[in-house]
Amino acid sequence: MSLMLKTVISPRWILIIVSFLLAACSQPSTEEPTLDLPTPLPPTETFTPAPTPLPTATPTQSSSESMEIANRAFFNGDWDAAENAFKQVKEISVDSNNLAEASLGLSKLHIFSDQYPEAIQELNTFLSTYADYGSVPDGHFLRALAYVALGEDDLAIEDYKRYLEFRPGILASYVEKMIGDAQSRQGRPLAAIPHYERALQAPGLGGSFDLRLKIGNSLLQAGEYEAAIFSYEELFQESNIVSTRAVLHLLIGRALEAMGDYEGAYDRYLDSVVNYPEANETYLGLITLVNAGVPVDDFQRGLVDFYAEAYEPALNAFSRVIAINPSGTAFYFQGLVRRELGDPWAAIANFQWVIDSYPNDPQWTNAWWEKALTERQELSDFQSAIATLLSFVDSAPSNSRAAEALDRAAYLSEWQGFLENAEEIWMRIAEEYPGHTLAFRGAFMSGVIRYRLQNYSTSRDAFLLADALSRSTDDRSAARFWVAKTFYEQGDIASAEASWRSAAETDPTGYYSVRSMDYLLNKDPFESSNVWNFDIDWVEEQKIAEDWLRVTFGISETENLSDLNETLASDSRLHRGEEFWRLGLFQEAKSEFESLRKSVSANPELTYRLLHKMLELGLYQPTIFAARQILDLAGMDDFGTLSAPDYFNYIRFGTYYDDLIFPVADEYDLDVVFVLSVIRQESLFEGFITSYAYARGLMQVMPNTGQGIATKLDWPPDYSSEDLYRPHVSVRFGIDYLAEQRDRYDGDLFAALAAYNAGQGNATPWKELAPDDPDLFFEIIRIDQPQRYIRSIYEFFNIYRLLYGEK
Repeated sequence: MSLMLKTVISPRWILIIVSFLLAACSQPSTEEPTLDLPTPLPPTETFTPAPTPLPTATPTQSSSESMEIANRAFFNGDWDAAENAFKQVKEISVDSNNLAEASLGLSKLHIFSDQYPEAIQELNTFLSTYADYGSVPDGHFLRALAYVALGEDDLAIEDYKRYLEFRPGILASYVEKMIGDAQSRQGRPLAAIPHYERALQAPGLGGSFDLRLKIGNSLLQAGEYEAAIFSYEELFQESNIVSTRAVLHLLIGRALEAMGDYEGAYDRYLDSVVNYPEANETYLGLITLVNAGVPVDDFQRGLVDFYAEAYEPALNAFSRVIAINPSGTAFYFQGLVRRELGDPWAAIANFQWVIDSYPNDPQWTNAWWEKALTERQELSDFQSAIATLLSFVDSAPSNSRAAEALDRAAYLSEWQGFLENAEEIWMRIAEEYPGHTLAFRGAFMSGVIRYRLQNYSTSRDAFLLADALSRSTDDRSAARFWVAKTFYEQGDIASAEASWRSAAETDPTGYYSVRSMDYLLNKDPFESSNVWNFDIDWVEEQKIAEDWLRVTFGISETENLSDLNETLASDSRLHRGEEFWRLGLFQEAKSEFESLRKSVSANPELTYRLLHKMLELGLYQPTIFAARQILDLAGMDDFGTLSAPDYFNYIRFGTYYDDLIFPVADEYDLDVVFVLSVIRQESLFEGFITSYAYARGLMQVMPNTGQGIATKLDWPPDYSSEDLYRPHVSVRFGIDYLAEQRDRYDGDLFAALAAYNAGQGNATPWKELAPDDPDLFFEIIRIDQPQRYIRSIYEFFNIYRLLYGEK
């Protein structure tokens, strides 16, 4: 650490503070980050990963051991290693069960790697050779998947039906739906309906809105219009979702049109125009109305056009409204349309007209904001945008968004380098709106700016005010952490230590408390001894945990609590989840287990038993949730988990996929615990996850980013974005990119994480503003998501360090 403490901390105090930090922290953000890679330069060398070593067949090695190796490689998405191991089983085994499983494994491998003809060929062999084998139903199901991928729906239907003959109950709802979809794709809607109806009646998807909509669509496709309308009407009455109601209005309207009831159809479309103008389907109905010459209210018509991005018709509609019955709202939306059409000056004139002429209009406040946004975003006129926001506050100081306007004006001032103005505006929030939720932020940000200006005494005053205005322990620890930094800069080491101790005690599991502790222990960010102990005595830890469960929750059961009991073992969701998982339908499996987990979430014993079943399968995300749920039921907040057995935290902060992560992290000289912390934040160790931004896999790599890395590494062969769901690929891609950012920013892991999450285009200017102070870098980040991202990873890293580091 560059800032060295000159006083000695007593061993007793270190033990006290360290004990505070043993608590587990909260679950990560549900928002998935994205990556932003530049176009990669041509690679200077070709990367070829070492193949996963497989044991050589020997007289002492069993085919069962080889099968374990194959299944593990398959779980990791290492197709080459899995294929080699499955073939090895077929070569050395004389056991028909192992031979059948190896053949089925190869078939599944071909499907996952999009080699559908090969999968069908292998499955044909499997089904003919092992006709009496217990996994024959799996073979039919997998072959159906391969046929669907190749567009051979009729052959898929036959295999689905064969699966149902063997296993009529477990996945009946899902398989019947798949048969119905195949019939529909083949243009046989009436043949699809009985299958959808059976899917509705079977356990699993009963009452599904989606299935009932499919039935309605099939009736519509078959020309059974009255029946289709009846089906849609039922769904319409049950749904309160705007987009769904608009869809159903459109479908009912189309059916009415087909019956010749145009007036009835137009009434449906008009109702959507009035009540659901934001929906795309409403725009389709509007087109029908306009083409038919049906009168439509021009204001509503303009709204529908605007939301559908039909800006020219929207402009014409709002212009007609203004010509006949002008209003602030009409001028406001006309301004939004003009901005979208590339005329920001006309848009600003519209917004200003609303501000000047319609002070009581519902859009008056929004007009101020959109004017400022247009000045900043379209004209790059930051000073005018700042002036607009400040004028808004002066015009309406009691407006509910006044403090927010000050915050935005301060942010823009800082962005333009007007630090004194930014500091003054942020402090106005604290002084003029002390009861507002932004008051703490105003004082805190004022303190950060003063610190950047090296005004340490006045900076401390601002942070002390922030402490007084804080509403949470996190706020208080943040303020006290920075008070300590101001003392330190002025050479008052004793006062700095006292403030860091106070921050460490205030929110022991939080980011600022952990940072404070690192200062007290003289640690750099993400510093570790690189001596990790992952050799856990799981038997002993589990025994301690189960004894604790019995005492804490009054459980009288004396047998092994990790086994399924009758309640769980008989639940159809567990059976469906296991079946889906075995067949490789991971998302469907997760849905079943999550439904079961939530249904028993108030019962610690059942949650604990289910936890172990999910852990055994490799369904790590719900497993982690279940472990935390047990601690919640014990009344433990993050800090309170100190008193829980370590077993739960070993599960929550596990070393999953260590066989993949550890060697690659070592190869790139990245701390394995740092990488584990990143993966926990990115995906909670769920390899098949997709984020809202379409990032994929364990390390949440975006498809375009993955393409860049694949080009650079010249690996894997025949790369596609689907490869990002393979942990074998995702781990290397993510670590490669992390290491690239670490090197780009000279070992600064804060900056590397910011670049990984928010892109180099954001991280680089932040780094330039705080080149040598990671704490200042953290505060300069002006996008919430990457700041939360770094914060969570730092907290996770600390827990990993405490669990697996030197004791």
